Amino acid sequence: MGILFITIIPFSHSQVPIKNKQVITIQSLPVNASAKLLSESKEILLRRLSYMNLRDVLVTQNNKKSELVITVGDTIARETLSELLMIRGHLGFFETMNRQEILKCFGKESTSCIQDAFTSLHLRDTVHLGPEVVLGIADGRDTISINSCLTSAAVKKLLPKKASLRWSIYPAVDNLFNLYCISSTAKSFTEQDILEAHADFEKPELPTLCLTFKEKVWKSWKDATIRNMNKPIALVIDDKVYSAPRILGEIPHGKISLTGGGFSKAEVRKLVAIISNGALPLKFNIVNHN
Repeated sequence: MGILFITIIPFSHSQVPIKNKQVITIQSLPVNASAKLLSESKEILLRRLSYMNLRDVLVTQNNKKSELVITVGDTIARETLSELLMIRGHLGFFETMNRQEILKCFGKESTSCIQDAFTSLHLRDTVHLGPEVVLGIADGRDTISINSCLTSAAVKKLLPKKASLRWSIYPAVDNLFNLYCISSTAKSFTEQDILEAHADFEKPELPTLCLTFKEKVWKSWKDATIRNMNKPIALVIDDKVYSAPRILGEIPHGKISLTGGGFSKAEVRKLVAIISNGALPLKFNIVNHN
């Protein structure tokens, strides 16, 4: 059995059910997507909605406009429904890096871009930065400008090739998001390595996401947990960090449990629906939501 992972991302997310019928039109990117990929996406979305116990569902496909029109008559929060349709579902477990490894790469670099980014990331406030794999924390309104700087060609030259920076999906407090230091060179585990996902609500105050890896990756996962003992491993979906639990012991049989402040019951159900049905072959935009 896997150890219990405790996340460290506090989160409070209002999920207000919508009782009226919802109609959402989503369009693929690019807009000239093939009918085959559009049809595959349709089937995955239908399965996701079924996992949420939604039965009054109709999905129609418009190949000319590369659109899917989803009609849901069951009760579901508007935001949850939107996320079920928009999240592609590319999952990965990644090893992490200590923020000092990243900071030393900048040396005496003092461009205004980097200075502004570091100020917005509250790098001097080490008391509130949390785990050592968090480079900084920033207001959600500042993340776009910080990304513009830290993903620029000039900054990328300063960082080691194995390093990447990823934001938490959930705000910690006061709309502040964590920026994690991710290692992209070590062995990662994807949605294709997951055999099964389910929710565990035995303790109502601690909704839990339970994952079982396919047996073929048990040894690789065990080695990763041994290698990262007492260090966080990040669960990343579509380039956002959903959890960064600390490994407390070796996990030999590929069963893990994720819990913590970021997971409400609705959030766990949504993640199970997404992880259980694979990633969408297409990216979509919502063009209408009534």
